[in-house]
Amino acid sequence: GEPLLNDDGSQMTITLWGPYTKEYKSASHEQTNLRLKQIQKTKETTLSYEDLEESTITILAKATKSWSITFGGTKPKLTFDKAKTVYGELFWLRPQLEEALQGSLDFMEA
Repeated sequence: GEPLLNDDGSQMTITLWGPYTKEYKSASHEQTNLRLKQIQKTKETTLSYEDLEESTITILAKATKSWSITFGGTKPKLTFDKAKTVYGELFWLRPQLEEALQGSLDFMEA
């Protein structure tokens, strides 16, 4: 329950575009269309866990608006590739980000 801290004592933060934003929707639609094209091309209708995980990491990386984190002893600049690396290596972080995204929907009117 304690926040993670950067080396300078500041809290680590990650800000994501919410699921209702054009940025998030664009990333999600892109991944869905990619999978649909693969299914049409190969006629294979099953997806592997690895495919789903890669898709999730890609969506999260594209949905990352900003961050202030320490990773590998440095405070990396946010880039798509760096976000994919961080989210791919820190397996415990993805569920927290997904939970935060889901929680953001609780504030939307039905």
